[in-house]
Amino acid sequence: MRLRQRTGPVGAGARDRRVTLQARPDNGTGDSGFPTDGPWTDLAVVMMARDELEAVEIERGAQTLAISTTRWEFPYRADCDPELVDVPKLRRLLFYGRVYDIVSAAPIGRHVAIEVITQAHSQTPTETP
Repeated sequence: MRLRQRTGPVGAGARDRRVTLQARPDNGTGDSGFPTDGPWTDLAVVMMARDELEAVEIERGAQTLAISTTRWEFPYRADCDPELVDVPKLRRLLFYGRVYDIVSAAPIGRHVAIEVITQAHSQTPTETP
């Protein structure tokens, strides 16, 4: 996947999507050694810019899985600063009922904006012979 380089943050007018930013607590590990993360809760509704990067369909067993890769940009928030928070593990986006899992996050400028790359998965209907 080839990503376009951005020279700076997008203008405020390009942030035209109202997106719910969700968080879950990092509770460490339980007695079993597995993570004991809590449920996702709404953190804030944020205006974001959206840029579709790639959409593919892959076969997994007898099902077809559609994967959409999207770049989002929003104003800087300390609770989403990738240098302070494990953003891919503890944050995700919710847009029109669809969950976008964050796979990477990067600051833009010095406390100017944050860019996240997400993937959304959905099953596509299979054809009947």
